[in-house]
Amino acid sequence: MQKKKSGIAVAVVLAAVILIVVIYDFSAKKKIFEDTDFAMGAVISQKIEASGGEKIAEEIVEKIKDVENNISWRIESSEIAELNKNKKATLSDETVKYLKELLDVCEKSNGQVDLTVGNLVNAWNIGSENFRVPEENELETILESVDYKKVKIENNLVSVGANQSIDLGFAGKGIACDEAKEILQKHKAEKGIISVGGSLCLYGEGVFNVGIRNPLGDVNDYMAVLNIEESFVSTSGNYERFSEKDGKKYHHILSTETGYPTDNNLLSVTIVCQSGLLSDALSTACYCVGYENSLPLLEIYNAEAVFIFDDNTVKITDGLKEKIEIKNDGFELWKEN
Repeated sequence: MQKKKSGIAVAVVLAAVILIVVIYDFSAKKKIFEDTDFAMGAVISQKIEASGGEKIAEEIVEKIKDVENNISWRIESSEIAELNKNKKATLSDETVKYLKELLDVCEKSNGQVDLTVGNLVNAWNIGSENFRVPEENELETILESVDYKKVKIENNLVSVGANQSIDLGFAGKGIACDEAKEILQKHKAEKGIISVGGSLCLYGEGVFNVGIRNPLGDVNDYMAVLNIEESFVSTSGNYERFSEKDGKKYHHILSTETGYPTDNNLLSVTIVCQSGLLSDALSTACYCVGYENSLPLLEIYNAEAVFIFDDNTVKITDGLKEKIEIKNDGFELWKEN
């Protein structure tokens, strides 16, 4: 049985947010359930090989929406919104777990990614109709509130600094993929591909062929294919979400040092690892810290990466070197001298 949801709005959003795509996947002889939905500001695309695939897909979407209702600061009733408002809140075990894992990434990246970046994100509103370019003195004041070390966790009681605001947007879609995998495992699904915006959950035996989008092309143009087994994949890029003013583009990956969009020679970073949360968080962290500084970070978390640079060269960590095929002549693998 195949379920489809039509509508121009969904199609437009899909074209805007997909950064990676599974090109070849299931056997044509198998019964596959497919579904498309929307949550976390992204299209949720599911392809599931299992008995009762439709019910599994519904459970996954319901769980992802539950997670969003807990961790999105934009939802007034969420746990994170309560924490941001009152600066102290008793949170669920699930949310505390996410916070602890992400605080570790903040520490290991030396604060290049920081979950207390909420005030900065809100000041820019990149990708929304409320976008504006903050004044430099405003950014300097906001950056004083960006410091993950001020977040304190004692059992389930979490507190933040007086002027701080939590934003878990840099890992939310990866968290959704983690939850999706747990549900696939619970129902003993044979295979599953769950896409939440720029993050993928690849579940089941065999090899998945995952296309990495050409950062300079349209949504259907991919520059390389990864041939990988069960894992999580996330991509962050400067083309993913942006706004323009006076002819200048401002992308959404903000520097915790300058307060402006991160300015380096990277177009995108794709992470492959065994955690959705980490794949999502590390794609942002590695984009922010750059290639050289990413290598020890990737080693800590046993993750692999593909870096695409603005000169159209591509650098790949050792674990993926035998698993990638460049499909676009405009890009080439960087060769050591």
